[in-house]
Amino acid sequence: MCSQRYIANMGGALKQMWQSIVNAVGGIFGTDQNDIDEATGLSVYEKNLIRSSWDQAMKNKKEFGVGVFFKLFAKDNPSQDLFEQLRDIPLEELKTNKKMKAHAMRVMASLQTLVDGLDEPELLMEMLRNVAKTHRGQKVFQRHYEILGEVLIAQFEEDFKNKFTPKMRDAWLKAYGVMVKGIMEEYDELGMQTHDSDDEKTTSSTKPTEPTIETTERESPECCKVTGLSVCEKDLIRKSWVHFMKNKNENATLLIINLFKMSEGAQDQFQKFKDTNPDDLVDDIRVRSHGLRVIAALNSVVDNLDDTDCLVDMLQHVAHSHHPRGPTKRHFKDLGGVVVATLDHAVGKKFTEDTKNAWVKAYTVILSVIEKEYDTIDGNANEDKVPDAEAKRNEEIRANGDVKKANTEE
Repeated sequence: MCSQRYIANMGGALKQMWQSIVNAVGGIFGTDQNDIDEATGLSVYEKNLIRSSWDQAMKNKKEFGVGVFFKLFAKDNPSQDLFEQLRDIPLEELKTNKKMKAHAMRVMASLQTLVDGLDEPELLMEMLRNVAKTHRGQKVFQRHYEILGEVLIAQFEEDFKNKFTPKMRDAWLKAYGVMVKGIMEEYDELGMQTHDSDDEKTTSSTKPTEPTIETTERESPECCKVTGLSVCEKDLIRKSWVHFMKNKNENATLLIINLFKMSEGAQDQFQKFKDTNPDDLVDDIRVRSHGLRVIAALNSVVDNLDDTDCLVDMLQHVAHSHHPRGPTKRHFKDLGGVVVATLDHAVGKKFTEDTKNAWVKAYTVILSVIEKEYDTIDGNANEDKVPDAEAKRNEEIRANGDVKKANTEE
């Protein structure tokens, strides 16, 4: 018992000693832990607290994310109505619902990009502007972001107990306040409503189809029945992705530049980049911001290779979020080649032929889900147009009949 107490005391002493060393060395090399970032108001120490707590949460990111949204809906039940796919699901069933898991993973990926941008205020603000734009017309207001922040803190406290220190809590509150402020500033810039009213009604969107994947014949019993990927192929994908993510900022830019060069018309989908030489966009923070969002989406795919329900639901969401913006099925097909080419360049010799084949196989599955969902969206749109077309034809027939009747009476 005494020895355990001694070890615990030694552990605390060593921790304090190490922090003193970090502060001292940081000061020598110009990185004082108390230096304040003028853009965010966060000190180096506070940013480190945020990153370390976030890294711990991301070890079980799906469970953490689901916990956050369960708390959100429990605290503010009307918020659940904002999510068409989750609207009618009883609260007690949400924790195991595949669509809940998929949405939680998307939000965790988005928060990851924001945490990654803490040292680059310009990049952070660009990503916050994108958060605002993606919620345009979705009846998401300032209070929703604020409640999300509250339940995020509550999830940290529940998962990590006393390891989530008051200083960590204060750092997160400060950082999250900066994020909400940045999002609301973009709301104002875009003329978006920041506060709701009693008569606001949520809007619905086209409901995704039930997850199904058309796959090729399975190669062996150890292959996943849904994706067709073997355990070995998944391992190759994960290992190459880890290597790719070691330099994700540079690779994010490279991915988008390659997309503009390799996919005809892809650059024209971005009004802000249209008619600009791709090589002149290498240092554009907006290019890197978009690349990081694409990488975050791909990271969620890699994370969920073993959870096919969640994987398919996320890909269906990608289809629904991109279909109205103009990207076609061909653009997504081209993106597969771009991803493989960028991985090849970034990973180098470790990107073996077997690894390449595994990625091609995985992206074939990704593409099949997105293409099928595009077809479903187009099919639903055509069905909606049928009554309108029939009404128009009936009106024309009536008009023609009235003309003929008038001529006869004359």
